Amino acid sequence: ILANTADKGETLDTVTSALNELNDYADKTIYNFAQMTDNIGKFTAAGVGLDDSVAAIKGMSNLAALFGVDANRASGAMYQMSQALAAGKVQLMDWRSLINAGMSGELFQNALIRTSEHIGTGAEAAIKKYGSFNESLTKGEWLNSEVMIETLKQISGAYKESELRAQGYSATQAKAISDMAKRASKAATEVRTITGMIDTMKESV
Repeated sequence: ILANTADKGETLDTVTSALNELNDYADKTIYNFAQMTDNIGKFTAAGVGLDDSVAAIKGMSNLAALFGVDANRASGAMYQMSQALAAGKVQLMDWRSLINAGMSGELFQNALIRTSEHIGTGAEAAIKKYGSFNESLTKGEWLNSEVMIETLKQISGAYKESELRAQGYSATQAKAISDMAKRASKAATEVRTITGMIDTMKESV
């Protein structure tokens, strides 16, 4: 991770701090630290910054929990997403990895569209022009790295409602984003199976 981010100004201390943040997240959730470190290596190797990598991994994990996806399937989707982010945009073949993992639901699509409209990459116009969300990824370029990372940061719970309003989101939008993050975080911390309970206990030990 340090080798991938040193040229961006990261040091052993900042990398250790990022890993501590992920370890704390892993202890609180159904996901394990080994998978977290593996995925952050993939994200930083793809050229994503350290802080954005941490937020993106937490966001993807929360999203997976919200859709009831296990850690192994989520990890595969994260790898494909790291490749897309390295290329600068998410295309349909990248999105299909989320579809196959069960992480492409309407909630996530709407969140991406909302972020795109806020940033100004034109999701709604592209979807209208090409006829569907999927087709807009084949022919349009609205779902770039900035839109994806920012949306995952929102799902990770990185922002308070007041911070979202300060960014220019309406009160209704800020509340919707905050509620989505809370639901996702709650899903990530709930143990619903015996296997999950054992894995969580092993992670804590």
